[in-house]
Amino acid sequence: MNTFLSKLLSLFLVITLAISCHSKHDKNDQKKDKQFRFEYTLSVEEANLKNAPSLQSFVHGVDGDDWLLFAGRTNSIDSLNGGLHNLNANYANTSFTPPSYNDNIFVYNAKSDKRYALSLPTFKLMLQQGFPKNYAAYEGFESVFKNSNALVKQNGEYLYVIGGYGPKDFAFPKNGYETYNQVAKIHVKSLIHLVKKEYEKVNAEKFLSFGRDSSLISTGGELQVMGPVSSPTFYLAGGHNFGSGQKYVDAVYPFTLTDSVHKLTINIQTAISDVIDPTLPIADNLSTFRRRDGPIAPTIYKSPVNNNINQGLAFYTGVFMPGADSNLQAWNNAVYVHPSFANKDGKLFTIDTDYNQNNYNVYSCPNFVVYDSKTDVSHTFLIGGIGDGEFAKSGNLSGFTNTAVRIETNISKYPLRSSHHLIKSNHLFNQSDDNSPPYYGAEAILFVNSDMPLYKIVSKTSTTETEILDMASFKGSDVSIGYIFGGIEAFQSNPGTYGKTFSKASNKVWKVVLKKKQIKFRLL
Repeated sequence: MNTFLSKLLSLFLVITLAISCHSKHDKNDQKKDKQFRFEYTLSVEEANLKNAPSLQSFVHGVDGDDWLLFAGRTNSIDSLNGGLHNLNANYANTSFTPPSYNDNIFVYNAKSDKRYALSLPTFKLMLQQGFPKNYAAYEGFESVFKNSNALVKQNGEYLYVIGGYGPKDFAFPKNGYETYNQVAKIHVKSLIHLVKKEYEKVNAEKFLSFGRDSSLISTGGELQVMGPVSSPTFYLAGGHNFGSGQKYVDAVYPFTLTDSVHKLTINIQTAISDVIDPTLPIADNLSTFRRRDGPIAPTIYKSPVNNNINQGLAFYTGVFMPGADSNLQAWNNAVYVHPSFANKDGKLFTIDTDYNQNNYNVYSCPNFVVYDSKTDVSHTFLIGGIGDGEFAKSGNLSGFTNTAVRIETNISKYPLRSSHHLIKSNHLFNQSDDNSPPYYGAEAILFVNSDMPLYKIVSKTSTTETEILDMASFKGSDVSIGYIFGGIEAFQSNPGTYGKTFSKASNKVWKVVLKKKQIKFRLL
């Protein structure tokens, strides 16, 4: 018995020593201020769900467990014409074929796998017969509900939609395509109620509001929102205006909206850019903001002036750098936009020329950001999409990928800098040892679970909830982040077009989980 107790005591001392050494090692690592120990690993697992629609580049909103889905592109009943647009065809009716545009408004619940659908012709009829004021506002803005790759952001109970790409007239698509200048504010609950035929629950006063502005013409960019829900400032970030010609946005445009009985008044503020006039054609050859279809994530930064935490956004990669169409290259550096304070150069943005994402995950893909207040480090996850770390043959991007990257940024250290870590993890989506097809993530969306703790910026006068996940509030060993849905499913690394052996619009749903790493001890 004494021998057993002696061995047990020895084992306890060894484990205690191991934990103590591990703790000291963690502290030493943090003092180096270069590599921070992240406590979780990323897991992506396909959900056994069958009834989600096939969609890519779509508009999306959330109310509880219901997802509001419309616009974007899909597969026709008799053809896989969603997926990657034909890179070698006319960028109008043969590259983005009219039948590939989604013609329905969906409500989908991933927990029940239940789907509701409302066709756009029926939607128009419902407005006309039951909501005449909303119908009057809707006329001329039909393309808000039928377009590809609009800029989308939900703020509280409202969904905001800007731009998008498609025919000037869907009845006569051969008349040409354009990037739209439309702005829409949509009451999410009301549209969901309408799709579910719960007509008495639709709030007619809040339902639909529209406006236009020539400074907000964009497709392939992102819309971010900062400030209190009641008085937000919106930021149109990147994208391009593609139609009769091509012009990148080359800036971030802050703006505010005023809603007066279904009509939006838009107040554009001074553009944030590295060129004097981002609207000039020459800006495309000069600006580092020349980016579209890249991961643009919400962020937080500590002001070097007063150490207060402020909201911002970050461009990670994107396409295309200036150059010949025969040698298209992605950006691999980063741009941090911090509207609340200027850096040492007097700019509201910082270009991180030292950052190099090495051609991984350079295209629009699901992403989320976690903030660790213990280390002042934010962790941005980019999952799947396009960018396998290689340079493809002339005229193509890097290939589609099932990998991910985690990007670390110390939000209190200046100048702002980031580093990235490649996540292969059996290549996430297909659990294969190599990066093999099919590939997922391009133009897909991550729907964060409604119970996830979000980081709040607290001041003396207000509390602002951000989109950043608060790591300090994580509970348990596994943290269920949410679901990835839709996007492009590619059957080749560089499919070049759509179709059975090339690519299609996906209806897959994937569970995203952060799993707590297990601390391993070696007995001495």
